[in-house]
Amino acid sequence: MKIIIDFRKFDSVIGGVERGVIEISRHLGHAGHEIVLLPKASRVQEVEVLLAGVPNLTLTPLNVRSHVMSLGNAWIDGTWIQDIAARAGADVVYFPYNWSFPFRKRAPCLLTVHDVIPLTFREAMGPFRNRLLYRPGMRLACRLNDTVVTVSQFSKEDMSRRLGVPADKIHVIPNGIRASTRRQPRVEAELTRTLGLERGFVLSVGGIHERKNVPRLIAAFARLVRSSGFPGSLVITGRVSGAPYQERMREVCREAVKRTGLEGRVVFAGFVSDEELDALLRLALCLVYPSLYEGFGLPVLEAMNAGTPVLTSTTTALPEVAGGAALLVDPRDEEAIAAGMENLVKNNKMRTELARKGRRWAASFTWGRTAEAYLSLFRELSDKAATTRPQSRRDS
Repeated sequence: MKIIIDFRKFDSVIGGVERGVIEISRHLGHAGHEIVLLPKASRVQEVEVLLAGVPNLTLTPLNVRSHVMSLGNAWIDGTWIQDIAARAGADVVYFPYNWSFPFRKRAPCLLTVHDVIPLTFREAMGPFRNRLLYRPGMRLACRLNDTVVTVSQFSKEDMSRRLGVPADKIHVIPNGIRASTRRQPRVEAELTRTLGLERGFVLSVGGIHERKNVPRLIAAFARLVRSSGFPGSLVITGRVSGAPYQERMREVCREAVKRTGLEGRVVFAGFVSDEELDALLRLALCLVYPSLYEGFGLPVLEAMNAGTPVLTSTTTALPEVAGGAALLVDPRDEEAIAAGMENLVKNNKMRTELARKGRRWAASFTWGRTAEAYLSLFRELSDKAATTRPQSRRDS
């Protein structure tokens, strides 16, 4: 097949969306399919490095500054990208990030909507932008694309309910997980020294967004320390962008730490590389991920893949992603979070059993399986288009 993939989202940082595009492109390119990737013109050299050695791959740069929902990007969706698809004789166009507006389709179009978090937690998005741009824009994007994919059954149901997308138009394809980096004792020793982790720690990843529930986690950690005498730390990783809402959340988290009197025991580690994250996962007693809302919850699987026991939420997509291989608690119940952490910190047998179950469960979430599921949908769209074109010509 010949597949056009929009990669305007890439801005040097490899998050879940970017990882998916890279891995799907790599898998399908090596399988003999032709991939035409569309990055920003300013990022072409970086993308060439990321995908060096992938066969059957062509980069076609787009002269754009941003991937945000806008009239300019909507025009690109329906003109530039469609013209590229027509010239290339593409079988399908894949838009991997939440919205696209192919008003003038010249090839079948597939959109992945990872979640509808801003409809519940606006975070950086004000009410005007949310109600008058994002919500109607998402509805329109789902209507214009031939097929919509999301990453969990929960997200499918949430999208259908909140956006009015017919359930039979939404397909569920879970994310894959990256391979763990090799163990680096030097990195582990350096992190232990610089973050002060000699007495053990529990780990939380994903930053300080409102939905990550960090203030309640900090209060629960204080309960753990008081009730059990746990001598270690709580380590929280994640980039803080400097945006106003992030600065507000940073202050909320600082105040939460001050109230506990544990200023030296709650460590905000900031951004960490994949190598450093894997080192922290291997060293941690457990991952604590009591998020209030997740469309998927990749850190749960990354921890399981590293052999780290997981405590996570009973809500949204997290039980589905955890698959019975994690300890689940009500994320709005501070006492339940604390009790769950205490169980994992004290109970070696439970930690060992959850680590065993988690490794087995996480092993099924491969990018190869994800890429093959997308390929099946690409073929279905292409075959459907091929059978309807002759009929359209007869009708005209």
